[in-house]
Amino acid sequence: MAHFRPRHLQAALTKGLKFSPLVALLGHRQVGKTTLGTQIARGYYTLDLRTTSDIIQRDPTGFLESISVFPTVLDETQLLPELFPALKEHVRTHKKPGQFLLTGSVRFSSRKRILESLTGRIIYYELLPLDISEARERPLPRCLIDLADRFESVELKKTSRAPSLVSQYLRKGGLPGLFAIRDESLFIQKIDTQIETILERDLRLLVDTALSFQTLRGLYTHLALHQGEPLDLMAISRATRVSRPTIRKLLQAYSSLFLIRFLPVEGTAKKGTFYLEDQGEASHLIGMRTDPLYDLTRFLYANLRCQIHYRPEMRSSIFQFRTRSGSLVPLAFRIRGVELGVIPILEDHPSPAAIASAHSFLKFYKRGKIVFATAGQKASSPSPRMRVIPIALLI
Repeated sequence: MAHFRPRHLQAALTKGLKFSPLVALLGHRQVGKTTLGTQIARGYYTLDLRTTSDIIQRDPTGFLESISVFPTVLDETQLLPELFPALKEHVRTHKKPGQFLLTGSVRFSSRKRILESLTGRIIYYELLPLDISEARERPLPRCLIDLADRFESVELKKTSRAPSLVSQYLRKGGLPGLFAIRDESLFIQKIDTQIETILERDLRLLVDTALSFQTLRGLYTHLALHQGEPLDLMAISRATRVSRPTIRKLLQAYSSLFLIRFLPVEGTAKKGTFYLEDQGEASHLIGMRTDPLYDLTRFLYANLRCQIHYRPEMRSSIFQFRTRSGSLVPLAFRIRGVELGVIPILEDHPSPAAIASAHSFLKFYKRGKIVFATAGQKASSPSPRMRVIPIALLI
């Protein structure tokens, strides 16, 4: 396959199939679920194909009984919820692990009939868009883990500035079927088609809405412009001319479709926030002429989260720290009982405002540490609980 990259999730997915008859691989449309699944499985059916869906609708039990090669991928399974009661009964009587790998571009928890059929019978995995290390076919980085374990002794090296690293990643994003396309017109056509498919077809599986595609895309664009900011339903409603109750429903649907991901906020300002799942889509919606600090923040979100997402044994989490007085740590990670705050900066030295936010964070968390992730060149140690680290060393 021309654009295949080994994925960080592959080993865990293979292991999961050894323990459960049903394994779900979920994620954003075109994130690489089918490609990864077919690297592992021996059989394949897509429910997006009319002939397959017709067979399942007529006799779902017979369809499952006819499959003799395992594991078998059942692709885009959210399209046929009527299959899931039959799956429930099938694995009740056939308990052998590794039978079916179910892929989906919609969270199964958002569809009641699917959720009720699978409770206690399936292992879930989520595939994130490619990070820099996957795109370069390198191992999963562990810089965040090392910083949580031995903050003061992690080796800091000089490195070159990396503005091109940020801009190149943000322009293409991490969807394998898109990031390797060099022809600009083809790239634009494919990403527009994908957004239309998600908002015109997939979304309407979850929400009964008469809103036009232009309105739904306008909402998605508004969200792309305000990533990492407090979630303000009134402001979104004013900007999109959609009622707040409808906005609430749509935001849940966008989350279920892996378009956005909510982040909890800690500190004294509790209103939550969010980021888009793929930053290539965000750049396409809003253009590349955005604020450099905003771009650096969303770049770091897209890449740093992979270090904990693919290590579930760490029981780590990501959040944002914000106070009513204006202190902000855009990205924070809780790893082994240590709160590791990440404050993006453009130069080698943090501004007074960044320093003030860092002190607020460290006062709030007794075991907290702060990393100033710089687009500059120099690593330094302003204090025992603060480090300035070039972004190339973090990812």
